Amino acid sequence: RSRGLGDVYKRQTMEFYKVVPKDLDGIVSQLRITKGVECAIFLYQTKTLEYKVSLRSNGKVDVAAIASYFGGGGHVRAAGCTMQGTVHDCVNNLSEQIEKQLIKAE
Repeated sequence: RSRGLGDVYKRQTMEFYKVVPKDLDGIVSQLRITKGVECAIFLYQTKTLEYKVSLRSNGKVDVAAIASYFGGGGHVRAAGCTMQGTVHDCVNNLSEQIEKQLIKAE
């Protein structure tokens, strides 16, 4: 099965390094082109228990459907949403939806 790759930036880390959301543009796309990755997830914290999520796909996963499921939107290969909860909850919920699509694609 194809694998996903995810990363998260916590608000405190971003503030310490004076990173703004614009500075993070392109990271998720870079993750997507990593060998063996079918779907990439990138999150950064916007508030306590709130994360901005970016999703990218190489084609087997419709990330727009996943983003829409969580109240966001986008295109088949590039989408995003905002999620509430712990980072682990967000990643687990996203991974569950990605896995469902990968299983269907097999």
